[in-house]
Amino acid sequence: MKTNTPTLLATIATLAFTPLISASENHNHDHGSQIEAAIPEKLADLWKSIEAEHATLSAAIEKKDIPAAHDAEQHLQTFLKVIPAKTSALEESIRTRIDGQAKNLARAYDTVHHASDDKAWDKAKTSLKKAEGSMKLLAAQISKI
Repeated sequence: MKTNTPTLLATIATLAFTPLISASENHNHDHGSQIEAAIPEKLADLWKSIEAEHATLSAAIEKKDIPAAHDAEQHLQTFLKVIPAKTSALEESIRTRIDGQAKNLARAYDTVHHASDDKAWDKAKTSLKKAEGSMKLLAAQISKI
């Protein structure tokens, strides 16, 4: 059987790095709880839920409570993921701006989550401050609707 060496090497390299790519893209670990969050129907109510869950996350970080921080961050991620559906009827430029800011906020919360998992509480607090900045930008856009 004749093998194509460059193809074989490319295949081996791809397979060798696939687990690393998957592990970095998905934060799958079990903290012992299933996250379920009721999604409010209206965007304004969704925003109130985001603000309330942010306060819960902030309190969890202050208390250095990893499970509570994890749950709050997962609720926030769930809420932020539905923003595009809640803004679909808006003008494209507004929708694009809001959806982009929601993604930025989701990334900031993910950083808080990872820092709290690592018990890097100073980093978690700093990342939470960044999330608060992103929240202000997003709140300004949502308040215009």
